[in-house]
Amino acid sequence: MSWDFHKLFKAHAKEITRYLQRRGASTDLAADFTQDAFARLIATPPATTVENASAYLLRTARNVAINHDRRQRILDFVEDPEMALLALPDDAPSPERVVISRQELDILRTVFAELTPTQRQILTLSRIEGRTFADIGRTLGIPPQTAFSHMTRILVRLKLRLDEGRI
Repeated sequence: MSWDFHKLFKAHAKEITRYLQRRGASTDLAADFTQDAFARLIATPPATTVENASAYLLRTARNVAINHDRRQRILDFVEDPEMALLALPDDAPSPERVVISRQELDILRTVFAELTPTQRQILTLSRIEGRTFADIGRTLGIPPQTAFSHMTRILVRLKLRLDEGRI
């Protein structure tokens, strides 16, 4: 279905705004929610054919209003919402953490390159694929205890290298 947004807006915007006002939104908020509903429709048109554009738009506008109300209830728990948002910790790693992580990754690459092909397989199967030593042993045709002792030596080597790299 091809959407003529201008025609849809002219035909349904007032109806949607009145609907939202009847549900308790102020005139300004109802107008904002109506515009947001159309913006969402423009940004992500429905994947399937919509038989009733008016009902679809009303539902979208109602969802916008519900989401707004939910955010407002959360912000009502704090005295100063702007300051609370600014006080949230940043999830991004610090520049120091980025440098340390890159150094650790370089050490891991170096140690991985020094391993025998069997040891690389054991490390990959154990730590990346999460397989058991019994399964690794069956896959590689070695006893599970051998796979375990290889893994132990790999981890000790990696730990020593990482410790050497720290100041």
